[in-house]
Amino acid sequence: MEKLIEIVLSLLPMTVVIVIGGSLLGFLNRRLARKSKELAGEGTFRRQMVFNFIALFFVVAIIVTAPIEDATQSNLISLFGIAVTAVIALSSTTLASNAMAGLMLRAVRNFKRGDYIRCGDFLGRVTERGLFHTEIQNERSDLITLPNLHLATNPVTVIRPSGTFVSAKLSLSYDLQHDEIEKHLIDAAEHAGLVEPFVRIRTLGDFSVTYEVSGRLGDTKKFLGSKSALHRAVLDTLHRAGVEIVSPTFMNRRQITVDRAFIPEVKAPKDPTRDRSPDSVVFDKADQVEKVEDLRARLTALDKEIAELTAKVKATEGDEAEKIQETVFLRQRIRERLVERITDIEKKVGE
Repeated sequence: MEKLIEIVLSLLPMTVVIVIGGSLLGFLNRRLARKSKELAGEGTFRRQMVFNFIALFFVVAIIVTAPIEDATQSNLISLFGIAVTAVIALSSTTLASNAMAGLMLRAVRNFKRGDYIRCGDFLGRVTERGLFHTEIQNERSDLITLPNLHLATNPVTVIRPSGTFVSAKLSLSYDLQHDEIEKHLIDAAEHAGLVEPFVRIRTLGDFSVTYEVSGRLGDTKKFLGSKSALHRAVLDTLHRAGVEIVSPTFMNRRQITVDRAFIPEVKAPKDPTRDRSPDSVVFDKADQVEKVEDLRARLTALDKEIAELTAKVKATEGDEAEKIQETVFLRQRIRERLVERITDIEKKVGE
């Protein structure tokens, strides 16, 4: 009986650590899962990081409290340390390397959820950022999971939310006056909704001149349809001006008159929806994520304002303190509505 009690007492510290560790990890997992809805893109990453670090801590605590000899305990701790060091050192393995790449991307902070990015053949808007992967939504509304290692080892182009330039190239004959062509192309860019348009002559080829028209797109949410809109505007503008857009090696064996121009008859569009941008439909999840980002920024600023007003109430007396307290209550109600909106949008994103 004494030996049994001795064994139970020796196992008691380790059992307590296991129970506390399991309960704490379960509680943190549920707590961080709820908190991630308010963190707008940061929750997944932080939940993984906090959970992993605490799990490692409790593994060490279990070894320390285990009823084993000191020499064996030291060897186990050393072995555990070597294992962790080996995982970090051998970061070329898939799991560890993606985790290291995820840490690097978080440190660089070159893009956030809702941004357009291009990496190799992949173009889309960022919807999720985790420790091991990044999810984007492409032009077909498909969700693509990219390993963080791929983003860390390949150039990533981030389309700035403040605006980007959209361009189109075309080749025209040498017998056309470039001043007139540049005027028509600038008109086309303005018709497509671009600002600050300009034209560059890119190449003087053997048979044709290559022009490039560019303009700033202020609303990057319409980026996907902007290039198509620019191409359409270039065609309509040049055709209305009587400019033929044909290859220098254009060949047609039919008998035609000398004054026949190969320009389609330009008519007013019958479909009023042809200028509708597909971006809002394709990037539905990315749009919702971007709203959460904006609301989260407002929530942070509001918390700071509430803290400042609360401190001012403590340092003020009388009617002025009551007025400040009323303002605090008003800001708190606004904060509650913001949290509700963030929660509702995050639920839609998760569907």
